[in-house]
Amino acid sequence: MALLKYVKTKFARAMLGILKITQDNDREVWRLIPLQDFTSNSDIDWTKSVADIDRQLYAKYGLDEAEIEFIETHVKEME
Repeated sequence: MALLKYVKTKFARAMLGILKITQDNDREVWRLIPLQDFTSNSDIDWTKSVADIDRQLYAKYGLDEAEIEFIETHVKEME
């Protein structure tokens, strides 16, 4: 469940979008998406909503307000 939430985050999808320019979805386009610890020892609380997880990821990776605003306005939410 935590992995699914991660893939649904705007953060992960923005990182994917940097290299994904076609419908191809090979291993190379995923290389900028940071691996996460999905265990209970993780620094991310995976029990939270996807929006909350996004906020945790923004803080973890030190995104500034302009970067966050770009992601929030250009990446649509997933259901």
